[in-house]
Amino acid sequence: MTMRICIFEAGLTPDQYREEYGSYPDMTANWLSKHLPEAAFSTCSIVQDEPVPASVDEFDGYIITGSKHGVYEDLPWMQALRAFLLKIREVQKPVFGICFGHQIMAAAFEGEVCKSAKGWGIGAQEYDYAQESGLKSSASFLFHQDQVEAVPKGAKVIGGNTFCPIGALAYDFPALSVQFHPEFSKEYVAELARLYGGDRIPQGIADTALQTLECDDVDNDHIAVHVAAFFRQSILSMSVQN
Repeated sequence: MTMRICIFEAGLTPDQYREEYGSYPDMTANWLSKHLPEAAFSTCSIVQDEPVPASVDEFDGYIITGSKHGVYEDLPWMQALRAFLLKIREVQKPVFGICFGHQIMAAAFEGEVCKSAKGWGIGAQEYDYAQESGLKSSASFLFHQDQVEAVPKGAKVIGGNTFCPIGALAYDFPALSVQFHPEFSKEYVAELARLYGGDRIPQGIADTALQTLECDDVDNDHIAVHVAAFFRQSILSMSVQN
């Protein structure tokens, strides 16, 4: 059966990289589709003020991308997304959040998010996972300054590291989120570090991030396998119930 999955575009690829790397929904669909070939992906660009779907039932599942924005900005499109997330929880639709998606899900479900005193996390960092998560420890690509600081209601921490202890969450309804970027490539993270180094990001942090990208331990595919199974099982369970 075809799974209709809507990807909320919460951030925009810098113009100079859009042709080569695509949009964040493009990156996300490309990363996940080889492990979830039955999915049909659509994009809702909430960051460009496209309205959220009129009904949660328009799609079988949802994904929220990363963004340069912080949830504490509380922009109108973020307010609409938070309200939509509450509806998603009410009807038990599966949802997966990446970076900003991880943060706005936490905020919508009464967690706390702020600009971390630890500063920027960029490059490749090792993540550890709870045994019951089904995930193995490996490096992941990071590009964030904000963090979830208090676990939201109905959620449990299933992964993280010293820099970001609340790095992956599983909820008591079909919802998962991660602070890192499983959809990013090494090349794209390097481009961002070079673009923002010495400007938005201290040059020393950007240089260190580029050095971490030399590791070969990043395994985005095993995250994709896990997320694909999450959507497959959640959607199948809903179809059986209905």
